[in-house]
Amino acid sequence: MIKTRLFNALEDHKSKEFIPVQIFLSFVTLVSILSIVLETVPSLEEFMNLFLIIEWFSVIIFTMEFLSRVWVNERKLVYIFSFWGLIDIVSILPTYLGLANLTFLKSGRTLRILRFTRILRMGKIFRSYFKNLDMDKRKAAHNQINIAIYFLALASATTIFGSILYVIEHPSPAYANIPLAMLQVVEVLFGGVWSPSTTLSGEIVILITRLVGLALFGLLISIIGGVLNEWLLGQRKD
Repeated sequence: MIKTRLFNALEDHKSKEFIPVQIFLSFVTLVSILSIVLETVPSLEEFMNLFLIIEWFSVIIFTMEFLSRVWVNERKLVYIFSFWGLIDIVSILPTYLGLANLTFLKSGRTLRILRFTRILRMGKIFRSYFKNLDMDKRKAAHNQINIAIYFLALASATTIFGSILYVIEHPSPAYANIPLAMLQVVEVLFGGVWSPSTTLSGEIVILITRLVGLALFGLLISIIGGVLNEWLLGQRKD
């Protein structure tokens, strides 16, 4: 009974428990990521205890989610070593290993930012949800979903690449904390002027970021084309 309910909440897109649980997990992910980002800002050091509470609360939630997913999944090892399984492990392991007071794991905790990729699944979830709507409602919601997916992808790219550059380039002034590194990533994504990287690995990350920026630009053009096409067709029908 418990296993069935957990499966419905975590894996069955059509169950009534699925959407609320995914929204809750996404909210915890966002709060956790915001905490990690702000934790790197020296002027906010007075809130370190709050950041620590948020970290452990979110890690406990993520651990329960991971163990539940493994339990309800028939192919447990396949899930554990899948992309999403590894993302879950990366998001919780550094915190537990940090109890050993290993200095390098302080940077490792920043890898929990990678969990932001799970929020991209919300786009897929909403797509499957709207497939069950009637044709008129589906058409009206199509462009809104695409726009939401675009901004989710943009936010994910900015946060993930900003965090990676922070780990690589810190303590370079332009990458002294994650918010500053994210500003540099925004410049890269939109073709602006950014501070050059001081390391080869940083240059590689910036190159990948530029490629992602081109992909996001293509997605944006596609969305704008869809909106204009719908608007023009609507005008003709009138």
